[in-house]
Amino acid sequence: MIVLKVEKQGDDVVLVPNDEALALLAAEPGDIFVVSETEGDRLVISKQRSLEERFERGRAFLGRYRKTFEDLAK
Repeated sequence: MIVLKVEKQGDDVVLVPNDEALALLAAEPGDIFVVSETEGDRLVISKQRSLEERFERGRAFLGRYRKTFEDLAK
């Protein structure tokens, strides 16, 4: 079972996940997660990628489809 405990640390309120939640989310210190609410009172949690990770994925995409983009540019 996934458990998130709410604690007060100084002036901050923090969510402390159990080990199962950390493993499921592949969470590491410093990671940022975005929580969105959907219809039906469901929450969607997504991990925000670092800027470098996003650039790396973009470069890989452009490398993979470079010839296609060159052909389309003609």
